[in-house]
Amino acid sequence: METVIEGCVARILDEYRVVMSVGSNDGVKIGMVFVIIAQSEEEIRDPASNEVLGKLENVKDYVSVIHVQDRISTCVAKERTRGFQDGAGMGVQTLSGAMMAESMTARPEKERYETQKLFVNAAQITGTPQLGPISVGDKVRSVGSKG
Repeated sequence: METVIEGCVARILDEYRVVMSVGSNDGVKIGMVFVIIAQSEEEIRDPASNEVLGKLENVKDYVSVIHVQDRISTCVAKERTRGFQDGAGMGVQTLSGAMMAESMTARPEKERYETQKLFVNAAQITGTPQLGPISVGDKVRSVGSKG
């Protein structure tokens, strides 16, 4: 089992590169993939036992390590294998932009899924963490070699 490496975005160099707060001292290697996440503040609890299950996470983007130093790493957006057109990626977008990109994206059959509305108790809808742009301080976590 691979060790999970966690850190945060330490600096944004430009629209293409970010620096993470983890490096070779933490086990980071060139080519590793990390996920940048937005995490809710509220803990989710098991309704039966009241046990804390964790905090909800939403993916902002995936990055690949291109340079490693002892305590920091430089990363770029992970190359996407899906058929994005004209640079339309999966990064942070408005809902209408994301819906448009999704409808125009050619994806392999195994990655397609249809979203249908669930019959849920509307009074218990609490929402998800706000994504927003990638920012200094955002959490990062390694996702393994297959990321």
